[in-house]
Amino acid sequence: MLPSQLPMFIAAAKEGSFSGAGRKLGVSASAVSKSISALEMQTGTRLFHRSTRQFSLTEDGQILFQKISPLLLEIDNSIESISQQNQQAKGKLKINLPDSFGREFVLPHLTTFLQAHEGIELDLVFDDRTLNIVEEGFDIGIGNKINEDSRLIARRLYTMQSGIFATRKYCEKFGVPASLEDLSFHNCVVYSPLGQGQRFTWPLLNDAKELIRIEPKGNLTVSSISAAKAAMLQHLGLTYMGRWHVESELSTGEVIPILPHHWSTPSTVWLYYSSKAHLPKRTRLLIDYLVDNIAQNAS
Repeated sequence: MLPSQLPMFIAAAKEGSFSGAGRKLGVSASAVSKSISALEMQTGTRLFHRSTRQFSLTEDGQILFQKISPLLLEIDNSIESISQQNQQAKGKLKINLPDSFGREFVLPHLTTFLQAHEGIELDLVFDDRTLNIVEEGFDIGIGNKINEDSRLIARRLYTMQSGIFATRKYCEKFGVPASLEDLSFHNCVVYSPLGQGQRFTWPLLNDAKELIRIEPKGNLTVSSISAAKAAMLQHLGLTYMGRWHVESELSTGEVIPILPHHWSTPSTVWLYYSSKAHLPKRTRLLIDYLVDNIAQNAS
């Protein structure tokens, strides 16, 4: 373990006295003397000649000074460099995002952010799993499922309404479901997240406004929401997704909502990160940028 007395030893060697070292470090001369004595006891070596007339390094003290002085200077420089970097908009940020929402909805904002802050580098990981961002080294996480952790701060980013959608052409050919029971007579595009080993069930409200989960049936299973949307736009069946996926198609009438009165309540997409203490400037800038831009543009 690195002895805590080393900075006082270096200061005493440079200043030529315990009192001079004390003035430089803002402590008393006796505190410096006690620290040097403790260091000598720990090393089993006398480091200074000291008397009423003489104060100088011993031969062993000189050797120690020559060896550790450059090392401590390098440590000081490294700490100062990190401190300056955290006060400036520079450095790397590792971010976890849900796959489809991250690529299609968040990424355009990140592109604009990078253009405004050329000193910042982003490492984006698109993954729908609920990850422990602290243990896995992420600076920021985005998602609607937060791993409960007292070390995390969460800010509301977006309110997402999800529901069932189909193309108008599909509905003209096969009809529009009028009830939850009618869903069993329609082909559904099934979403099965890669690596999770299970199909995504559709959270819907029954006539009593109770939340139930319906398991969709269909002849096509895909591992991404983007693929589900593409299949739905090819008129292959109904699918369940966030409304933001199909806003433009809804506005043109190409896609229509199915059983919207049975949709569950909107969910919140959170932006979460570790403790606010000593948060680097680059992290603060990105958090504020995403909250300001995405929250303002959310419908």
